[in-house]
Amino acid sequence: MKDRRRTRSQDPYRALCLQLERIREDGELDAMVVAIDNGLLVAGAGERSVCEALSAVAPLIGSPSFNGRVPGALVGQRVDVRSISLEGETVYVASVGRSTNDEWMKRSIGGVRRILGYAPLSASQLLVN
Repeated sequence: MKDRRRTRSQDPYRALCLQLERIREDGELDAMVVAIDNGLLVAGAGERSVCEALSAVAPLIGSPSFNGRVPGALVGQRVDVRSISLEGETVYVASVGRSTNDEWMKRSIGGVRRILGYAPLSASQLLVN
């Protein structure tokens, strides 16, 4: 079996960033992020300000009180957010771009589950400077 991954890392944070970047490039997306329920950016691919805006709004989009307003960096873009549960914690995988689709989200979620599922991060490792 041929391995599709060209670049690897044993560091979970770096592995997440590499995986998100590959999906972002393949899907021609502006940004892909992994965020936690307080909107904190765990890992991202794309312009930093877009990643931060996307991670901040990711937990809100699924909320019943979401009013449809997104930060300026995301206006005019399609935002797609999926929540996944990993060991009882909710993690959000989100993308932004002119066109997003299920294929890119499914691939990304699969990678996030693989990376975080086999290499759990401690609370201090979840913080991105």
